[in-house]
Amino acid sequence: MDRSHYRTLGRTGLSVSPIALGTVELGMDYGIPVPGQYGRPSSSAAERLVGAALDGGINFIDTAQAYGNSEAVLGRALRGRRKRVVLATKATVQADGRTLRGQALRRAMLSGLENSLRSLRTDYVDIWQIHNVDADLLDQADLVAEIFSEARASGMILWRGGSFYGPDLPLAALDLELFDAIQVTYSLFDQRLATRVFPAARRKGVGIMVRSVLLQGVLTERADYLPDWLEPLKARSRRFRQLVANAGSNRRHATGRGFTPAQAAIAFALAEPLIGSVLVGMRTEAELEENLEAASATLSPDLLHELRQLRIDDPELLNPSYWQADLEAAAKRMRQI
Repeated sequence: MDRSHYRTLGRTGLSVSPIALGTVELGMDYGIPVPGQYGRPSSSAAERLVGAALDGGINFIDTAQAYGNSEAVLGRALRGRRKRVVLATKATVQADGRTLRGQALRRAMLSGLENSLRSLRTDYVDIWQIHNVDADLLDQADLVAEIFSEARASGMILWRGGSFYGPDLPLAALDLELFDAIQVTYSLFDQRLATRVFPAARRKGVGIMVRSVLLQGVLTERADYLPDWLEPLKARSRRFRQLVANAGSNRRHATGRGFTPAQAAIAFALAEPLIGSVLVGMRTEAELEENLEAASATLSPDLLHELRQLRIDDPELLNPSYWQADLEAAAKRMRQI
């Protein structure tokens, strides 16, 4: 991936690679438990992966306090290379299932930021995001703005961000002018934000980062390991994978040259011009190489049209929090084998 593919992240002016390295899998066990394809890599393997990502043209890395020891892994991996990277992390603002309020929120955010910087071995992050923005957080917009201003004045952050689930909260946040960039969910299954949130963010000059483009692996063969009650989701995944498999030999998809499901899913997101960068979690260098090819992939108009028809609007199928307990139970059983 070369710099000609880079995109500008809204009013931040940051030039970012279209594929960003998502690091939750570097700091904790995550996703659909599949034998031989589950579990965080060793620290040395994770550090090699980060280096390979930079060498492959990725200049944008996203992490969070909540991602296990991901920040510490990155701190070691980026020694001597920090200036090559647009680095984003996230502040945890919930405790005991509730969003903190008032001075407790201020203390948690600022002390958390200091801890993140120590773990990352850096003086600043390019984008400091609030993790899992909810209505209670937005209700404290004035206080949050003050905290952001304090962190920026200290030189610890450059730009303000927030991560969201679903379409309603990011729309409300955009009205408050609280963030310079937003991180939202988007995939060919979950297209709900494309019609309202993306255009609204563009009008405000707010950069758009999207995550869950593979829906924790549902848009790959890992979907076959989902629990039985998610059969509608598994069936939709099989339909998608078959469509991609057929694309290379279909004359109507002349540019659809032998994509893997992961590459097609990433290329689908990158076909949306309002998106600044697509965050993709990776745990091996093989996955990295596969995903990097998607940055230059072009899906034919006919294939894009067919993929758009796979849209799902049921939150229980789209939001992994509804099936997280089942995944954790499956992971526990797999570790005991």
